[in-house]
Amino acid sequence: MTNTLVCIDVYTISEGDTLYSIAEKYELPVSLLMKVNDIDNPYNLQIGTRLCIPGTEDQLPDREEQLPRRTHTVIAGDTLYLIAKKHGVRLDSLMRANPDIDPYNMLVGTILIIPEE
Repeated sequence: MTNTLVCIDVYTISEGDTLYSIAEKYELPVSLLMKVNDIDNPYNLQIGTRLCIPGTEDQLPDREEQLPRRTHTVIAGDTLYLIAKKHGVRLDSLMRANPDIDPYNMLVGTILIIPEE
């Protein structure tokens, strides 16, 4: 085990997010989020920006947990309904697997988790 910081998660900023709310969600100091992500102005967050959520290596999920996950990268014209249909999953399952997604404002390039059913 080591105390070296690594990205244990990636958070995509959406409307209404503040550094404080993100830090609170991950139980981190705002100053650490700013330092790790090279943020000079915490009041100028851009929707769609991806933030590294720092932690220690022992906080990383096991690789075995990550292997079965399928993903879908949002392209222009995608809707949650069309993505669910394409991957043969129920819409409500897709929404539960991606709780931070705003279904009315999906950004191109966003990576969605496709649940196993």
